Amino acid sequence: RVQMAAMRILYISFSLVTLALCAPQVKDEIEIQDCGSQAELLSLTFDGCSQYPCIVHQGETARGQLTMRAKTATTSLTCKIVGIILGLELPFNGCPVNACDHLSTGDCEVEEEEMLVYDMEIEVLDAYPKLEVVAKWMLKADNGDNFMCITVPMKIE
Repeated sequence: RVQMAAMRILYISFSLVTLALCAPQVKDEIEIQDCGSQAELLSLTFDGCSQYPCIVHQGETARGQLTMRAKTATTSLTCKIVGIILGLELPFNGCPVNACDHLSTGDCEVEEEEMLVYDMEIEVLDAYPKLEVVAKWMLKADNGDNFMCITVPMKIE
């Protein structure tokens, strides 16, 4: 009986460890820093980031998700990122231009009140200097307005 109880405890322990290892990575929700969005921004997660600045590493891809509700309709969403260093906005070609291809919920044409989940990713090249930068991430509507605009303080390591 004692041996059977020990086997049961061992089996349960092994099952719990296996479950924990197979569970998806928990993403912490971080504060949204809105810089003039037309959409209602509901939540923002960034892998491995629970507070600003988000730490990103050279040679890796930083990923996150932004959940939002459209307040205006648009036929397209165009991604644009600038890096803000010492108050200067520097152009950055770090996101796929057609953001419609990166919606895991919703699609283009975007309808008013439609729920959207935008899968964000930015490649952090080895050539980037190790520094703190504020990424200004925008999705432009077909009329050129900021459908979505957020700032994300980051530290490149």
